[in-house]
Amino acid sequence: VIVFVGYVLSYVGYFKPVMLEEKTAGPFHLIYKEHTGPYHKIAPVIEEVEQWATEQKIDCSKSFGYYLDNPDIVEEPRLRSWGGCLIDTAKDKIPAALPEGFKTKDLPEQKYVIATFEGSPAIGPQKVYPKVYEYIEKRRLSAKGPVLEQYVIHSETSMTTTYYFEVQ
Repeated sequence: VIVFVGYVLSYVGYFKPVMLEEKTAGPFHLIYKEHTGPYHKIAPVIEEVEQWATEQKIDCSKSFGYYLDNPDIVEEPRLRSWGGCLIDTAKDKIPAALPEGFKTKDLPEQKYVIATFEGSPAIGPQKVYPKVYEYIEKRRLSAKGPVLEQYVIHSETSMTTTYYFEVQ
């Protein structure tokens, strides 16, 4: 049992480091669909937008989840989030007519605490978020607004999640 638990923890990246930095980032250009419900169930929404973007020849190598509500305050069935693609508008033109339910938004450049983690985003709330909030508290910053998680898949067994926590 101990060996199995160790294997699972290693597989999801539990022992990998979380890299933190404070800097200005953005703007971010989003194509997304809205999702209501548990955050861990957003993957099909992201995949739907990715599939459409691929069909339109739009680069969706950077997918995202944008988490609008604090799950410590809002009950799980009412959590709001967006899922989709972060795009480079210099390279990719967004078609004028989007499928039903799809939206676009530009997030302006702003100051963030940015965390980079090469493990599974599924353990982000337990591993990454506490480290970020500790960093924010130590630096006497205040977190504001939603959290943007950017997902980049390198291979079937490797991915990087970059977390953007807006601060002031």
